[in-house]
Amino acid sequence: MMRALRKTGDRTGRFLGEALTGRAPGRPYVVVAWGLIAGAIWFAIGLGGDPGWGLPAIAACYLGALLAAVCAIDARYGIIPDSLVLALAVGGVLHAWLWGLGDLWWRGLEAAVVFAAVSLFRAVYRWLRGQDGLGFGDVKFLAAGTLWVGGEGIPVVLLIAVVSALVSLLILRAQGHELHGKQAISFGPHLAIGLWWVWVLGSQPI
Repeated sequence: MMRALRKTGDRTGRFLGEALTGRAPGRPYVVVAWGLIAGAIWFAIGLGGDPGWGLPAIAACYLGALLAAVCAIDARYGIIPDSLVLALAVGGVLHAWLWGLGDLWWRGLEAAVVFAAVSLFRAVYRWLRGQDGLGFGDVKFLAAGTLWVGGEGIPVVLLIAVVSALVSLLILRAQGHELHGKQAISFGPHLAIGLWWVWVLGSQPI
């Protein structure tokens, strides 16, 4: 367990270091890495003067660390480990319960609806295009993320993710990579930055 955590921490630190400084192979994810940092700064500023800062700060550290790990692993290996999805889901349940964000059963239902809807989109896209538009890990990630931001936050998560992915493709193009209609990129880091910012903006105490 500790060995796995240490390995994940090393990978995350390496990813952030490469992306933040624009070094290969993390250069296409520069917007993701700086987005994580900017969101953390924005959240910290919003907590200024709030006497109940402790619990939100813990939640932000937990979510931020998880999302950074998702970015690092998916960017390199093209997968989002089930262990990280499970940790995201458990944290989302605790977050909703401690914040009193409505009925947990309703949040669970929203997560199930998002899972079904995105799974259907994935199946239809594969049928129409003959390839996957989203990995199954992305589907599970969005369902778990719903527990943090609710079903109403998912469209904004997807919008931010698409914009972030387009920026990454432009960076790849600027590096001389030849892009085409079937260009495959890891979408998990972009979903992570979308979830991070939707949660940060929705959790501001001011």
